[in-house]
Amino acid sequence: MSEELFKSFAIVGAGPHIGIPVVKAFLAIGTPILVIARPTSTNTSALPDDDLNLKVVRADYTSASEVSAILLAQDVLADAAKEAGVKLFVPSEFGMSPPAVGLAHEKHDFSLYAKSIGLPTLRVYNGLFPDIVPWLTALTETGKFHIVSKGNTPGSFTAVSDVAGYVAHILTTQPPSRLLDVEVRIEGQRATLSEISALYKGSVPVVYCDALPTEGVPRADVRTQRQRRFDVGRSSCGWNPETDTDDAELASKDNSLWEGHRWLTIGEVLGL
Repeated sequence: MSEELFKSFAIVGAGPHIGIPVVKAFLAIGTPILVIARPTSTNTSALPDDDLNLKVVRADYTSASEVSAILLAQDVLADAAKEAGVKLFVPSEFGMSPPAVGLAHEKHDFSLYAKSIGLPTLRVYNGLFPDIVPWLTALTETGKFHIVSKGNTPGSFTAVSDVAGYVAHILTTQPPSRLLDVEVRIEGQRATLSEISALYKGSVPVVYCDALPTEGVPRADVRTQRQRRFDVGRSSCGWNPETDTDDAELASKDNSLWEGHRWLTIGEVLGL
């Protein structure tokens, strides 16, 4: 006997970077979705106001009781809720597998907390969004493509639209048993920073350095640290923070759940 698919969906926050694209991906396939936004949020202005599959409510979602009351009041969510609990929670991962300590450890801590209270999660790892490249390399501020170290270690890149579409697709096509308490890893393209710099075809200078310049480059130290993590393989979806190793096959192991999809390239996203 086949499992019944998830039918009701809600998103808390709907920020401009990934939340709004996810909502639009659901609407694109004709699936109803509830958006819970802060009372003062203006992000929802980017959403269509004439789509019957979209419902937006305002709430202080730092208040558990207020959000719970909204979820309980929605008939469309009743089938996907049990005793006011959500059947599957997709936390804001959308990066690499987080370490237990250090940068991004809060995501690891949340996964442990969710498990401790019996809240099933689906964690999506997609590497970096290609749009980050000009910021990461200080190209935006300097007109030069800066690479910390040699730039010959590959990382995972996946377009925002691909990530959003993937989330909407698997949540509406995969049985719950395939998604509950699961980590999925997707990769639109695997590339080194040196390979990405070549996409500019000599239109911008490429500078290899030990650290990004600080003059006129906000948070240069953060960007330098991000590149150093990239240089040892930590920007791959196949990175294992427990063993400090990268598995190229693991990085894209769940691409197959979106059968037949053509993933955007880094060059396409950057307009190169």
